[in-house]
Amino acid sequence: MRVLENIYLIPSFVNCYLLERENDCVLIDTGMSKKAKNIIQALKSHCLDKPLKAILITHAHLDHTRGLETLCQLYSSEVVAHKDESAYIMKTERMSTKSSLFSKITDLLSSISSGPGHTIDQVVTDGEVVCGLKVLHLPGHTPGSIALEDTKTKALFCGDIVNTNKNGNKILPPKKSYALDYEEALKSSIKMFRLSKPKAILPGHGTPILDPEDAIKVYLEQYS
Repeated sequence: MRVLENIYLIPSFVNCYLLERENDCVLIDTGMSKKAKNIIQALKSHCLDKPLKAILITHAHLDHTRGLETLCQLYSSEVVAHKDESAYIMKTERMSTKSSLFSKITDLLSSISSGPGHTIDQVVTDGEVVCGLKVLHLPGHTPGSIALEDTKTKALFCGDIVNTNKNGNKILPPKKSYALDYEEALKSSIKMFRLSKPKAILPGHGTPILDPEDAIKVYLEQYS
């Protein structure tokens, strides 16, 4: 589904985004492994003659990375992530979890179905621009969570740093049950809107907001 010029939403439990560039395409997050077929179809529909240059990962949680296994077998794409998240994607380290029973159960289920680790071909840090996307390091949900601002369209791909409602007119804070450090995650979400003045908010969960100025104002008033 086209949401902006040359930006396509591949919806499911997790939103993935395909960006068509002049000579290639870029994918933001992969979703679960079952979603790979939808991504492959989107590539055939929108980027038939263009290579998938890179897969950028907003954070290491299973619902955003599990499709890497299938996609990396099919495409010679570079996998890109923040330096503080790369070890968790490669599975050379295990991310610490909250002490709640819910978090422990979620962590157990993730470890059972997580699959192999994946090499990170390019490690990025705050402020870098990769594939036309500016990296904003915004920890809290996970240590290396990032948002990505498209330098051309000013669309903001925010992973799980914030969510949006079903109607696409309200920004919701990070979910406490999934954030490694909720207070830090909330501060990062506020920082994100201080640093970026996006023309569209494209979340990992929820409906994109294409004219977000009023929604951002309400969010900052409520949570700052």
